[in-house]
Amino acid sequence: MKVTLERLPESRVQLQIEIDEERLEKSLDSAYKRIAQKNRFPGFRPGKAPRPIVERAVGREGLIREALDRLVPDAYNEAIETEDVDAIGQPELAIDQFEPVKFTAIVPVRPSVELNDYRSIRVEREAADVTPEMVQEQLTLLQRRHATHVPVERPVQWDDVLIADVNGEIDGDQFLQDDNAEFPLREGQVLFLDGLADAFVGMTKGETKQFTLPVPEDFRVERLQGKDAAFTLHIREVKEEKLPELDDEFAAMINAEEFENFEALRARIESDLQKSLDQDASTKQRNEAVDKLVEVATLEYPKLLVEHEIDHLIGEATGNDRAQYQSYLRTVGRSEAEFRETWREAAELRVRRSLVLQRLQETEGLDVSVEDIDEELDSLVAPMGDDGERFRQMFASEEGVATIRRNLLSRKTLDRLAAIASGELEEEPKE
Repeated sequence: MKVTLERLPESRVQLQIEIDEERLEKSLDSAYKRIAQKNRFPGFRPGKAPRPIVERAVGREGLIREALDRLVPDAYNEAIETEDVDAIGQPELAIDQFEPVKFTAIVPVRPSVELNDYRSIRVEREAADVTPEMVQEQLTLLQRRHATHVPVERPVQWDDVLIADVNGEIDGDQFLQDDNAEFPLREGQVLFLDGLADAFVGMTKGETKQFTLPVPEDFRVERLQGKDAAFTLHIREVKEEKLPELDDEFAAMINAEEFENFEALRARIESDLQKSLDQDASTKQRNEAVDKLVEVATLEYPKLLVEHEIDHLIGEATGNDRAQYQSYLRTVGRSEAEFRETWREAAELRVRRSLVLQRLQETEGLDVSVEDIDEELDSLVAPMGDDGERFRQMFASEEGVATIRRNLLSRKTLDRLAAIASGELEEEPKE
């Protein structure tokens, strides 16, 4: 067997394989026997017809085609082994000629990733300071959770709580019907469409209003895009929101055991906000560092990885129910191919990020020890109380440990990248 290997773009290898006569003859003999066994030939029992009879019946090319069903896969597998081809998917096969038998196999191989001068990446971590406005916003949210709603006989104002019927239709298509809906009316908050919330202001109990609003061209429901929507509103009840005072009594209302006074509540809010801001700043820095790592890297990978990632993203978005997926496509008015294209950019980015992070982990020599996994298990089951041991056994399964290991390794890799981007690491990585 003669094999010619050629490297192609996008992490592919082309193998041109030519079968020698002796090997072809053995395959033809086996093929003839299979045909003789599966078919009836006048004057001969099954499997007893001689090869000339069989070959005359199916033709030389027919016999070769039968032989190729087994010869091509065997020759291909032998070729990728002898040529040390690291295939990661099924090949594209094409028969070039029958005698001598020549065929071409194009196969996706493991990606090539060069991080280049990744140690020069720098990303500043943004300052994360809690402002009085942030604290007040959280306090207001807590006030609203414990507010009382008092019926009033006056026109609707912002921050009132309404009970209303809301109906909308376009060209006879009633896309919205919500009767006896109860909701707070917040200024700046969009209710279905821009302008709908504003229409409630000034209405009174028992009043009905009809009006139209334009639907934006980029509206989430395609069939409504760019049309005029006719709305009918009817107010059943108007309630005024009464917020509790921000004092020690309010802190006790939130949690008397935890907050002895209002200042303790405020301090906790500030602390929680600071933790959240710090985490957001760290996440943003890591994301920017990953993007820079992708920028400096030289990547070559088969499109097969992107197609698999598109499958994964669609599965996350629509579930694994095929019938439900097809129903969704009909609803949004798109073919499967069109819908897949909408995910391509995101899939490409996820593949590139995944490849550079995996290469960074290998280059920096990062790993997870048994002790690391045990510590993570301890932190996972600590909040479980009496059920801790039962959850430990569940997490300690082979699949559970593998998941923990992947998560820890991902976290270590991102931590190392953040340290590099912050300029904290000067020494070279271990070989």
